[in-house]
Parts: sequence; structure tokens; C-alpha cells
Amino acid sequence: MKRPLCLAALIITAIVYLYLELFVSEHLTDYSDTEDGKNIQVVGFVDKKEYRVDYNGETSPVIYIIPIGKRDLGNNKYIQCYMSKEDYKEPEIGQKISVSGTKKSFQSPRNYGEFDSRLYYSTLKIAYRIKNAQIGYTSCSTDLFSEELYRIKYQLESVFDKCLEPGDAAIMKAIVLGDKAFMDEETKQLYKDAGIIHIMAVSGLHISILGMGLYKLLRKVRLPLLPSVVLPIMFMFVYGQMCGMSASSVRAILMFSLRLLAPVLGRTYDLLSALSLVEITLLIEQPLYLYNSGFLFSFGAVLAIGFIMPSIASFIPDKKSNRMKFSDDRESTFVQKINDHLLSGIIVSISILMVTLPVYMSYYYVYPIYSIFLNLIILPLMAPLMLLGILCMTIGCVTSFGIVIPGVMIHIILDFYNVLSRFFSKLPGGKWYLGTAPKWKIIVYITALLVFAITAQTKKKDKTKYIFGFAYMAALFMLLFNPAPDLKISVMDVGQGDGILIRTGKESFLIDGGSTDKNQVGKYTIIPYLYYEGVGSLDAVIVTHEDEDHISGIFEIMDDMEKGGIRIKTLILPDVAKPSRGDNYIRLEQRAKDLGIPVNYIKCGDKIKASFDLYCLNPVENMQTEGANAYSTVLYLKKGSFTALFTGDVEQEGEAHIIKDIAANEDEFSGITVLKVAHHGSRYTSNEKLIDILKPKVALISAGQDNKYGHPHKEVLKRLGKYKTKIYRTDEMGEITVIMNGNSISIDEFLPPL
Repeated sequence: MKRPLCLAALIITAIVYLYLELFVSEHLTDYSDTEDGKNIQVVGFVDKKEYRVDYNGETSPVIYIIPIGKRDLGNNKYIQCYMSKEDYKEPEIGQKISVSGTKKSFQSPRNYGEFDSRLYYSTLKIAYRIKNAQIGYTSCSTDLFSEELYRIKYQLESVFDKCLEPGDAAIMKAIVLGDKAFMDEETKQLYKDAGIIHIMAVSGLHISILGMGLYKLLRKVRLPLLPSVVLPIMFMFVYGQMCGMSASSVRAILMFSLRLLAPVLGRTYDLLSALSLVEITLLIEQPLYLYNSGFLFSFGAVLAIGFIMPSIASFIPDKKSNRMKFSDDRESTFVQKINDHLLSGIIVSISILMVTLPVYMSYYYVYPIYSIFLNLIILPLMAPLMLLGILCMTIGCVTSFGIVIPGVMIHIILDFYNVLSRFFSKLPGGKWYLGTAPKWKIIVYITALLVFAITAQTKKKDKTKYIFGFAYMAALFMLLFNPAPDLKISVMDVGQGDGILIRTGKESFLIDGGSTDKNQVGKYTIIPYLYYEGVGSLDAVIVTHEDEDHISGIFEIMDDMEKGGIRIKTLILPDVAKPSRGDNYIRLEQRAKDLGIPVNYIKCGDKIKASFDLYCLNPVENMQTEGANAYSTVLYLKKGSFTALFTGDVEQEGEAHIIKDIAANEDEFSGITVLKVAHHGSRYTSNEKLIDILKPKVALISAGQDNKYGHPHKEVLKRLGKYKTKIYRTDEMGEITVIMNGNSISIDEFLPPL
């Protein structure tokens, strides 16, 4: 076989994947024991140090220790310690120290689409975190090499601080030294939305500029081959160590090393074989890399360029033989070169998309379409930007004279990046809302892609390649085609709050979206779930009332919309008297008007017509109350024989009003399919008379884990239990999804039953 390493890598990857799917829990040790949230003390050796942004958005010192003693870290190695700034004296790498602080375990997601902190940090071999950590004592031993490397890194970063504007310095620290801690969140999000966040990762681009540049320089000065190879490899390993040795940098450095060593060993360098060998090495060292998006993107991009791109190129006719050449046709030659460059860049982008599409659908659920074209402009400027950064650091370490010119040029390039990113983010249709896909579809797609690529390259002039090309297109269509059920109701676990998505194949409605115990619930829970569902626009956001635990995330969705994100077509507010409209109500109105979102007001008797009927039972027109809960919008959904009642936080006169209306139409409401229990299961709502009339088959309760209110209260659970109502609670089960297809109804709990 021509490339046995490629076959070996494919087999090993499949075995590791199957193993992880069956036994991944063995690699994810649960550290949320009785010590979680309590003060603990750990003794260990300092392995590395850095600065990171803490929970308050401030930059804090962080050290990673390898504990000694009997602490069971499973397959993990480190404990991450966010140090208290009070009386902080930085330890040196290699020192044995005692650290005490509050233990914080990494959490698994409780909703689809949420970031899996536990899995991510397990990939990095970090067991858990200690917050507000303080050092008890230190020993005298020091790892002099690592400590000096750390000091050099931050000395170089201080040069950027001295030479550049704060924003430019933060970006250059990320690009040149792999340190994203000092970048502001807005810039990170801008680059991510534009699809150019990859320029912040130390990867093949850095290696080609620094490593190959050094190698060529050494060869140019006629240094013998062996030292010309060894010195750049050593330099790149030191550079990678200084920058943190991420999966992408390890991959790039190892492949660079193989590239230089091949002629020394009398071997021919093969890109795909080198990629395969590096992948096997990394997977043996850490199998969980298969669940790391950075690892998958890094290897996927190289695979696309080395394997998929030639396959696509084989379908493009060679235009050179059809062109008439003239001795003075310089202009057309130049134009042709530009066209060839653009065509090549587009083919590269499409090839990378073909390989990484399953990664997007497994981790991000959204693809920035214009990144295909944006990268054609951004990437050619990366080499001069890197060289300007190196020049700026070199001069700045010696003198401040002469650093103005490279500093100005860096600012111009970065400003150009920002302008381009903002421009493309504002263009319509900039995001492709992919949603997710089941694993079996992804496996079929990857298989079809590999078969297509192999066939296209081995049968270049054979029509067989077109057959497999069509087979790939069929697999692509199957991957992207994800028909929605007749009706899907998702009660997201937003903690102590409410957030309900109602979807059909045609519409998407959001009822509330807020929390009082989950920070930035819109950014970290609601928007990721909408992405997961492939929702790029909401036909309506219905606000039951203005309490923070029902609206905090809606403001974040509006902020996302302003930056080109999920669009809200209509905001629906309860129709209450102006004296009853508090500050949050007015803020919502004004924010919607600023964004051009139409605002409608709903009252008892109104009906929203969609693929289902949605009737409003509360509030009465121009209702005036002292508390917002009383005027909560109450909605009755009906689709065929399926019925559901969404009650917000309705209580007092609002609840009395709906009981009166429901009692007058008892035949309609009795035996309701689904009841979303009011006010998180508070004893002051869902009174006995209401439950007696409704006799719900299923009750959904949205409440925070171990919330201070004790929701849901035992009295409410007892009332529901009287009618043998099946109760689903987000505090116990995470996100709850009710799916209706025809006459079939199924209910999915995100978390497995206890």
C-alpha cells in the first residue's frame, strides 16, 4: 500500500472513537463531591503559569500544579488555581507549594448546544479549579528553563504594551505568543463571527514563517544540513512551549520536524503520512482529543489541503491548454495569475469546509459564510503582520527608538482586519445556521467524503469518479436535511428562570428567556441552543412579564441581533396599563424600537395563528396591578388533540381570572396534555382548583438547582400527584423536550434519570 500510515491512522481513529463512545465516562472523573464549593488545601509542584480572565472579567494570575499525595485525578494531571490578588507573591515553576482556596468542579452541560466545560478541561488534563487560591508555603527548587521561558514571554508581551495601543497589543500577544488572555471579549467575538479566529492559534502559519524562515536562513549561510535541521526544530519546540503547546501547535511543530528530518534520514516527506503519524501519536497520548474542536479543525484543515483539494481540482478543466499565448500578453498573464490565486483560495476554503462541516455541526452549529472570501484577504497579510510583530519585539527589547514605524503598520493591518470583519458581519445572510446532526449521519458523510476523494484521485479520467461525486452530494444533503417534527416544545434549563422554545417546520417562538442564577444565560444557554436547533430567526419573542428571571437573556439575544446574529421578527408584550409597566418593560420596548423590531401587545381573547393555535388567557386588556406576576401572559396552545398551557408566573388576580375562564370552558381544558407550571412551582400558584379542572397528563417545571426559594414546593407536587401527573423538572433533568409527530408524543430528558 502506498500510504500504510494513513490506513493505520484511520483504523486507530475508528477504534478510539468507538472506545470513547462506549467508555468516555471513565475519562471524565466526577469531582463534584462533598468538597465542591468548600475550602480545600492541596500540595503540589508548579508546572506552568499564565494570566487569564476571571469570572468578573478581570485578568488574574493562574498557576497549574501537579498535586502529590493520595488525590485521585483519574486520567487528569493538573489542578488549575485562580490566585487571589491579595498579598499574591508569584511562585516559580518547579517549586513545591501549598495552595488553599474554594474548590470548583467543571460542569457538564444541562442543555443541548451548551459548552461542555468538564469534557474540555479533561482534554487538557485539568481535574478541577481552585478559586481565590492563596499560597501557604513554597520550597526552594525551581525549573530554571521553564521559569526563564515564562519570564521571556511576559517580557516580550511588555514590549507590545510599550510599543502598541492596548487593543493592538492584546491582539499581537495572541497572534505571536498565543496569549489570548488580554483580548477584550468584543474583539474575540468579532473575529469568531467573521470566521478568522483561527489566526490567533499558533499553528502551521507560524511554523512556516518562523521555522522554515530560520531553516532557509541557516542554509543560505551554508551551515551544514544537520545543524540547519536540528536548530530550527529545537527553536520551534521552545517557541511552542512558550506559547502553551496547544493541539494545533503540537501538530504543526511535529509535522515541521518530520519535514526537516526526512532528507536527513534519506526519506521522502509525505504530507498525509506525516499527518497520520502525528495524529496517532497525539491520540495515544490523549484519546479525548477526538472530542476537541481545536484538534479536529487543525487536522481537518491539513487533510483538506493535502487530500480533498486535489480531488476537487480534478473536476476543474485545465484552462492553460485552451488559452492562446502571445509574447506581449503580459496584462492577461497578470490577470490570469490573479484569477488562479482567487480560484485556488476558494477551492482551499471549500475543501476545508467539506472536511470541517461535521465539526461545525457538532460544536458550533453556525458557519460564517463570508469567511470563505474574507480569508482570501486576511491570510496574505498574516506573514507581514507576524514579521512586523517580531521586528517590534526585537527592537523594543533593545531600544524604544525606531519602533514607531512597525507599530503604525501593525495598527493599519489590524484596523483593516476589524473594518473588514465588521463589514462582512453586517452583510445579510452572513451566517449559515446549520443546526446539529445525529452521529450516524456524520459517519455516513465522512465515509462518503473519503470514498469520493480516493476515487477522484485514482480514477481521474474515469466516469466512476462522477458517480461517487453524486454519492457524496447525496450524503451532504442527508447531513444537512433535518426535518423538524410537527411540534417541538423545549423547556431550557436556564436555572432559576424561564426559557421555552416552540418549534414547527415553519415557525419558531420563544416564550421568555431569563435567569437570576445563571450569568449571561442568553449568551451561554439560550443562543447556543437556538444555534443547535438551527434557528436563525424567531418569528416572535413573547414576554410573559418583566421580571429579570424571564427577560435577562432576551436583551442578550437583541445584542446578538445588533451584531448580525439571530433575528427577532416581533416582540410581544402583555397589554397592561402604563402605571403597571416597570423599568424593564420600558427598556424592552425601547431596545426593540432601536433595533427596528415591531412591538405588539397581547391580551385576553387574542389569538396567534401559526401551524398551531395560540390563545391568550391573561392579562385582561389594560390590566393594572401592583406586581408583575399577576399580569403574566398565559397562553393556551392547541394542535389537533395536543394541548398545552404556558402560565409564566401568574398569580393572585391573574390566576383568579384564568380559573374563571377555564371553569367556564371545562370540557375544553380538562385533561390537558401539558401544563407548564407557574412560577417555578411556587406554593402560591397552581392552586388546587386550577389543577382539579386541568387534570394535566404532563407537568413541566422550570427551576434552578438547589434554589434558595425551595421551588418546586411540596404542596404543588402533591396537587399534581393527585391526578398521577407525570412531572418533569429542569433542576433534576436539565432541558426537557416534548415532541409531537402525528398522534405520537415523546418526552426527552437531557440528563439521565438518577
